[in-house]
Amino acid sequence: MRFPRNGAGVRTRSGGRASGDRTDSTLVDTMLLFDWNGTIVIDSDHAHAALTTVLARRGLRTLGEAEFALRFRLPLGELLERLGVEPADVPAAEEEWTAALAESRTQLREGAADCLRALAGAGAWLGVVSGASPSAVRFDQRALQVPPVWNSVDTGVGDTLELLLRHRAVRERAFFVGDDPDDLRCASVAGYLPVGVTDAPADAPALRAAGALHVIGDLDELPAIVAAPLSARRVPAPAGQLLNEP
Repeated sequence: MRFPRNGAGVRTRSGGRASGDRTDSTLVDTMLLFDWNGTIVIDSDHAHAALTTVLARRGLRTLGEAEFALRFRLPLGELLERLGVEPADVPAAEEEWTAALAESRTQLREGAADCLRALAGAGAWLGVVSGASPSAVRFDQRALQVPPVWNSVDTGVGDTLELLLRHRAVRERAFFVGDDPDDLRCASVAGYLPVGVTDAPADAPALRAAGALHVIGDLDELPAIVAAPLSARRVPAPAGQLLNEP
């Protein structure tokens, strides 16, 4: 789905314009915040391989695929410490992980480029919320030619809920798009409409249980969800109400 476009170009946080995109006011009241790894880019297999390399070099126990899926969480530095990397060695381990990941073939999720251009062209505020390092996100942005449509980019995020609450007032309608159940729960508490993303149908029930209103495999499904009438969606309760519930 593509939204009609006319008017001024979208400005990124750095003040640049998203090349080739023009905006109207179709989604001027809408904000979408995206997780990065596993949502905009697909890299789970590469992340596992990179972590295995880092741990093996230090003589630490590596994780099987199932354990990796359960335990892998960003920020990376906190995960490395939990897995036995000495605190003083964490910065070097993070650099090794990023370098190993850069050598692999991370992919842009199907439909991501067209989806982002369409949403930006319709006037939506677009942002990134990620526990990944700034250098890793910048590398992916350049290497995968992700459209430069971002109004905000927050990396190295440790407290997802706090950040989502801080951004919530930007636009009247707000969506969070991600692949992690914990992040989707935070989005629901913060007053966002959560949309789950996964490559594995078996993960869909967990994402729905975490509050996802929709679970999609490709981002080209997202514009139609965002454009649907509000009455067609289940709206989360206000953040304060949820936070005060026993």
